[in-house]
Amino acid sequence: MQPTPGTVPAAAAPTEAESFETFIGRGELRVPRLVGTGEILHFAARPPPADVEWVPASGTATLSSFTVMWKAYREGLDVPYNVAWVELDEGPRLVSTVVLEATGRLQIGMPLQATFRKGLLVFIPLPGTSSSA
Repeated sequence: MQPTPGTVPAAAAPTEAESFETFIGRGELRVPRLVGTGEILHFAARPPPADVEWVPASGTATLSSFTVMWKAYREGLDVPYNVAWVELDEGPRLVSTVVLEATGRLQIGMPLQATFRKGLLVFIPLPGTSSSA
């Protein structure tokens, strides 16, 4: 549909992935919530964007699974690095990385805290959490 002269076409509503990436780019971790019910949605949910509001997340999470990568599949990654499946305290799960001290060790179920490094969302063990062997 062509806009009529003198009108500006409405901007397309962002998708959840675009919104999530936009917030991450600003150093914010937010989760999608249904406006009507307050239900926190998983990132793969696709309700109409008008029904979703993005609310700040606590940033705390639990390590659900991980693997150690020995090959950098993206420029700027130092090997080895951890690819982690983390569950936010609000419920949604996402893939990220966990940054450890040189002597650190990952353990399923360990509590994590979100942080931002080089414009990327990463997780670190919560202070006071024993992550060393």
